Parts: sequence; C-alpha cells; structure tokens
Amino acid sequence: MSEQDDATAAQASLRKAVEQLSGDGLGDDVQAAQEAVQALHEGAGQEWTPEQETQIKALVEQIRKLRNLNRPGGGGWRRRRAWRAQGRLADLMMAAGPELVNEAELRHWKNHLMVELLVEFAGGAMKPDDTATALSRMETLHAATYEQLQQARKKAADRQAEAG
Repeated sequence: MSEQDDATAAQASLRKAVEQLSGDGLGDDVQAAQEAVQALHEGAGQEWTPEQETQIKALVEQIRKLRNLNRPGGGGWRRRRAWRAQGRLADLMMAAGPELVNEAELRHWKNHLMVELLVEFAGGAMKPDDTATALSRMETLHAATYEQLQQARKKAADRQAEAG
C-alpha cells in the first residue's frame, strides 16, 4: 500500500470521525476537523507556476519511489532499481534548481508526517480530545517551513549519534 493509499484511508477515517462527532454537538471541533480535511486537498505552494508545480510533484514522487526502494532487504534487483531511481532524481534536481528541490523535500516530509498522524488518529478511539490534538498537530505541520525540516533532521541525526 502506497503513502497515497494510506493518506486516502486516513482521510476517510478523519471524515468518519467528523461525522460521528457532528452528532455530539461539538460544533467548533467539527468545523475545525472539516477545515483540516479541506486543507489536505489544497496545495501549500500557491505561488508556484503550473510548470514549477509539475516539477515539484515529479520530484516528490521520485523522492517517494527512492525512499520506498531504499528500505531494508530486497536484494540485487531492488538495489539496481534504486540506483536508477537515484540517477533520475539527481537529473530532476539538477533541472529544477534549489528552490524547487527544497519545496519538494518539504512537501514529501509533510506528506509523510501527515500520513503518520492520520493513521495514528484513525487507529484510536476518536474521542473529541483526540480530534483537538490531531487538529493542532495538523495545523503545526501545515505551517512548517523548510528551516524547521532542517532542524528536525539535525535533531534526529544528533539522537542517532548519541544512541550509536
């Protein structure tokens, strides 16, 4: 199952939670949850031209493919496919330029974390408090910048260095 399928399933679960909460009379939470679902469909990069959007989407897809191919195991064929995918990604990065690459990395990071958040939320009992927590985490994630991505990577690398 791909991340897009996970995101679709998570969105469906969030919609189900909104429908269940709507019967409880929690108008503010329901409205906020509906806005969060709508925000999932809207793109963050409204200032990009259609050509740039196409390049960013291609970069995000290639990053996702390479990440999928680089998971543990798989053998020689997967390594060969990963090597080719890495070459295609490098070509795309050279053609796109640093701004578009940074935006693609940020979108991939946000997509990955949003899927994790929604899967975690969908796996729970979906109480009103859980909805409020998930919504606040979604808002924080939606407002994240490339600098925050770099800080998160640095913290993760520091934790790995301390553990290893």
